[in-house]
Amino acid sequence: MKSNKSKENRTKEMFENIVNKFQEIIKNGDYKKFLRFQKCFKGYSFNNMVLIYSQFPEATMVAGKSKWLKLKRELTENAKKIWIIAPIPRQYKKKVKTIEDGKEVEKIEIVKYNAYKYVYVYDISDTTGKAIPLQSESERINCDDKAYLYDKLKEFSNVPVIEKELSGGTLGYYSEKENIIAIKNTLSINDKVAVLLHEIAHSIYDDFDYSKDRNLSEVFVESIAYIVADHFGLDTSPCSFNYIIKWAEGDPNIILDLGNKIQKCANEFIEKLEEFKNAQEKLVA
Repeated sequence: MKSNKSKENRTKEMFENIVNKFQEIIKNGDYKKFLRFQKCFKGYSFNNMVLIYSQFPEATMVAGKSKWLKLKRELTENAKKIWIIAPIPRQYKKKVKTIEDGKEVEKIEIVKYNAYKYVYVYDISDTTGKAIPLQSESERINCDDKAYLYDKLKEFSNVPVIEKELSGGTLGYYSEKENIIAIKNTLSINDKVAVLLHEIAHSIYDDFDYSKDRNLSEVFVESIAYIVADHFGLDTSPCSFNYIIKWAEGDPNIILDLGNKIQKCANEFIEKLEEFKNAQEKLVA
């Protein structure tokens, strides 16, 4: 039986591997592609998406062998193994001393934790069998009409959105004190959409202390804004990625630490915006 120390070392090696792989993604300039890749894997942790992407960047849907068999699909010969990490719930009993009625007593406490192991999954491209329905494009907002998207975002925003003259390089801002989002009035519609997504992300999801962690705040909300914009057919990468890398200060660990939070909030933003749009359409119908 392996010692706790060797298990801890094994887990440490697993997560160091993830950090190294993510550093390669940033170094190679693939963060944009990776954010798009995330949309296909909502059920997986950010860490496992890094592992899947680093081994099979063209993957679109992965599952273990048994899951594919349940879906009536079989692995092809020489199907590519994609290793990910799976948590294994563990627990142990620990004696603790506590004070009850002025007396010291000894109790048994259950301590729960996760151990980790490597498991293999396979992409749908390495399987054959019954067709699997993929996400329907018809469920999305009309991506070709960005003016329509801009109007929907203004209605969706949890604070009033105004357009005004803004000096210098300021394109927009969210003011919690004034309870508004301001957008530079001379921007194109597509730029207004990109800026508004960023500021809405600030207003809904940004819980950083901006005076101390401005870099974390900006990396966080712009990564969310990019994922949401891409989902609705707007490519903001010409401005997003210089902005993200600037605020990350060249340190990929900043983005890695925020990964799960970015993924969760972007998915929630997309779902809420689609639900809002669908609810409005029902009211009009």
